Amino acid sequence: MGITELWKLVSPSTEGQTLMAFALEGLKGHVQDESGLSMMTVGVDASAWLYAVCKLQAFRLGHAQSGENPELRTLMYKLITLANAPVHAHFIFDGEDRPTIKRGKHELLQIFGFTWATAKGEAEADLAFLSKAGKIGAVLTEDSDTLLFGAEKVLRLTDNEDGTFLVDAYCAGALSNDPNIPLTTSHLLLWAMLRGGDYNPGGLSGCGSQVSRALLAGDLSDSHQRVMTSVAPAQLPGMLETWRDRLRTILVDGTLGRKYPTLAGSIPADFPSVEIMRLYLHPVTTWSDSASSSSLPQFNPTQPNITRLAAFCQDRLGWMQPKIHKYLRNNFWPAACMRALCQLRTDDGVILPKPTFNVEKQKDPEGGVPVYCITLFAPSFVNATNDEGESWVPSHSKVSIPARIMELTSPQDVINYRDQHAASAGPSSGEPLPDWHPRLSAQYAAVADMLWPEVGNMSNAVGDPESSGGMKVCTDEEGHEVIDLTVLD
Repeated sequence: MGITELWKLVSPSTEGQTLMAFALEGLKGHVQDESGLSMMTVGVDASAWLYAVCKLQAFRLGHAQSGENPELRTLMYKLITLANAPVHAHFIFDGEDRPTIKRGKHELLQIFGFTWATAKGEAEADLAFLSKAGKIGAVLTEDSDTLLFGAEKVLRLTDNEDGTFLVDAYCAGALSNDPNIPLTTSHLLLWAMLRGGDYNPGGLSGCGSQVSRALLAGDLSDSHQRVMTSVAPAQLPGMLETWRDRLRTILVDGTLGRKYPTLAGSIPADFPSVEIMRLYLHPVTTWSDSASSSSLPQFNPTQPNITRLAAFCQDRLGWMQPKIHKYLRNNFWPAACMRALCQLRTDDGVILPKPTFNVEKQKDPEGGVPVYCITLFAPSFVNATNDEGESWVPSHSKVSIPARIMELTSPQDVINYRDQHAASAGPSSGEPLPDWHPRLSAQYAAVADMLWPEVGNMSNAVGDPESSGGMKVCTDEEGHEVIDLTVLD
């Protein structure tokens, strides 16, 4: 997809890392600042990304073994992976090539607090435009056209297993400063003309990657772009003919280390195509007809809505209650906690206070992201157990939060931990457990009511045998009080 072998050409200048590590470098501000903590916005080439993560994986085992709505289920898995990184994802869909996964797609993006738009033309052109305008921090795509369109930073997914995204990061600055062959826009344009792409399949017939790479080493690419960008239309045919003559001369005079007379003699009179070069240099975007920067979107990340996500699993995926509570507890809880610490606005624009927590220890995994292990204090209703005795979320929930997020959102707690080498102060075991986050507490209460409606308003009765209405309060293996739902009348 995109320009032939362009990913291979630029690979020496790439840096492989996790999306988490890349996103942490893009955090700006502080929760105590007036403007708050700002997450990096990553623009996602939606059509390509949805195809990659939904179509290929959902059909790997076949529909018969995939349950209800396998595409939506796989999309949800990958959106949870995105939510576990401190990024806001803005999806852009192609204007004429919309993905086939329609039902539930936008609903899921909204549930996770992500945004989306439909491009006037190609999504990668809009994403590159937003990148150049400084509206997004990076573009996540499989289409190498984005590099030629001028995106400042491009991420290419290399692996999406084990709950994390591994990406190759391409930076326009690093490409243009490559000590071997600086790859500027003019170099990428010449490569596209020689090797071909979506607009000109096949490129210049007979011109392989070795010859094309050698041609980039001189000033042929710069003169090529100057002709396209600075010559008057009436002079363009003559200037291109002069440029073609120079190309033929380079191919036969031994400048490249050997001679290519056959290739030189086969260059057509209409090479390179003016129309195709204009498509690369001036792609159609949603803002092509607008001269005002005020028409560019403003991105405001919001908290994911846990209640709606649980309902989605039940209504769209056909999951039973035990599976919903187990999956969300094991996979979504860390993302919810991290985003609560960042104090993102709710979907109705409210900024809520931070969770109550203790810092337990710091970890510096080799080759990984340093984290703080913290204990979050959840409200009593999350102690409810299902008919298999499993807890929805432990009242003392341990999660790992990247150290940089802790330093930006809770600096005093980090200082206390470092100074004392002990957990920062939190509620004592004899005190009632506080609601660690008002909005998320309410959402989890709604989830509990949906999963176990027979319990009713159990949260008001936890720990009070006389008012438990026949409910048995017992102690789990960690010493926390829970309600045994197996003995309800």
